[in-house]
Amino acid sequence: MKDLTKRLPTGFAYVVLMLSATLYPITIGFLFAIAAVLGTLELKKIIEKQELDFDLWPALILGLLAYATIIFPQMQFVLFIAVFIYFLKQLYQKSKKPLEQLGTVFFAVVYLFVPLALAIPVASQSSNFEPKTLMGLFILIWSADSWAFVSGSLFGKNKLFERLSPKKTWEGFWGSVLLTAGTGYLLSITGFGLCLLDWLGLGVLTVFIGTAGDLFQSMLKRSAGLKDSGNLLPGHGGILDRFDSILFCLPAYYIYFYGLIPLFN
Repeated sequence: MKDLTKRLPTGFAYVVLMLSATLYPITIGFLFAIAAVLGTLELKKIIEKQELDFDLWPALILGLLAYATIIFPQMQFVLFIAVFIYFLKQLYQKSKKPLEQLGTVFFAVVYLFVPLALAIPVASQSSNFEPKTLMGLFILIWSADSWAFVSGSLFGKNKLFERLSPKKTWEGFWGSVLLTAGTGYLLSITGFGLCLLDWLGLGVLTVFIGTAGDLFQSMLKRSAGLKDSGNLLPGHGGILDRFDSILFCLPAYYIYFYGLIPLFN
């Protein structure tokens, strides 16, 4: 009960903040940039728990430049110069494992900054920023997680991926597929911008990709011997705990809108 009293206010504030931020590209861009920076600090702890080298400031600088380049492609030359300078910097580093350090830095960029930067392109398929599309996609992500929990609690027997997430079950997974598709149907009839087939397809896609994102984050935490990525959000853990599905879903949505739809049209 004590944990629930922490989770509910934090969860409510998180949802209100996220939905409010989707109203304008500048607000969601700013919020997600902050989330990427805070997530990098949590990732640093996970990486260093495994006695791996992590270069924080280059990760933040390159990450923010990559983030900005996705939103403003004309900045790509600045990113290329920064990457080249960072490669040259390795010549003067005392680290005996330069590839390890390079790998952890670029992992942070690709895992955190690149996916979160895709929120604005995902909501701007018609060249105009469409906040309702982004709101609907976040609702799908949260619904998939909630429906999996409800279905698993009621009917769960067969473990989905016990090594990484002992509480996840196949019954919870398939229940989430069905009910998240239902959420997609509701979004399609309540004016969230996309057609019925798109919302149904995105609902199913969200469950598969979001579950993978959740399991991937569980793998990182378990490898470092951690239960949560942080304690910034009372009752919910850290930024990575809240954004694990979003980090996988936003690239999947980008591929859906900019790859699959043009291909079949």
